[in-house]
Amino acid sequence: MRTLLSCFALLMAVGAAAQPSVERPLDRVLRAVVHPDGRVDYARLARSHRADLEAVLRAVAQQDPAALRTDRQRTAFLLNAYNARVLERVLAHPRARHLERDGLFMAFFQTPFPVAGTRATLNQLEHGVLRRQSRVDGAPVPSALRALRPSRLDPQIHVGLNCAAVSCPQLQPSAFTAQNLDATLDRAMGEWLASSRFARWDGRTLVLSSLVDWFGGDWETRTVPLGDALLASMPRPRAGALRQRLAGKTHLELRADPRVRFAYDWTVNRGR
Repeated sequence: MRTLLSCFALLMAVGAAAQPSVERPLDRVLRAVVHPDGRVDYARLARSHRADLEAVLRAVAQQDPAALRTDRQRTAFLLNAYNARVLERVLAHPRARHLERDGLFMAFFQTPFPVAGTRATLNQLEHGVLRRQSRVDGAPVPSALRALRPSRLDPQIHVGLNCAAVSCPQLQPSAFTAQNLDATLDRAMGEWLASSRFARWDGRTLVLSSLVDWFGGDWETRTVPLGDALLASMPRPRAGALRQRLAGKTHLELRADPRVRFAYDWTVNRGR
């Protein structure tokens, strides 16, 4: 019996070792091409790290869903898969300058690619898997993708996903892992809330990221309105400056406030 158990353990270890890594090659890519301000050196990516990015996407395609046993493992995998695919999409459209004006939403977000033995679009990964919606782009979410869902929606996914637009929360300079997920998302949330990507003043009008408009309900609970949820995660000086406009405000109240508007710049986040 002891021999059989030892053999089983060895087989499990060999199987785990055979699983191609998403995190290692993606980490090399991100550390090489992401600038401190979150912009991306796509020219360097194409010139020197295309093979690493291709290795990431092969590993994403070959990922065994059964090996993603915990919410942290699933979330880290999904964020990495999404961000790697976005990098590939920019390389596939080297003339892209503005995702909306260039008509690239379909090519970026609604074109399927191989993920964990099935196929998914970026919209399906974001909304159908991570946000647990039942339908995406008018179609039910396939069961193979539902099987990849974390058990609950974590609103901080919105600062972990990067859509290649300058208004998106900045791309992190390292891959997500189950071990670093919480700390990395907490740091990314603080960076976003402290930045002009999240909020800026235009005279007496508070201009908020459209992410707050689109996904504000993801942060809100029955007892904590959106404004309070955002203030709780902000650096103290930033919270002080925005408290009067945000405190106690629900998602719907912020939408209806004439002193608040929402904006998003879809310019590609190219850096040099």
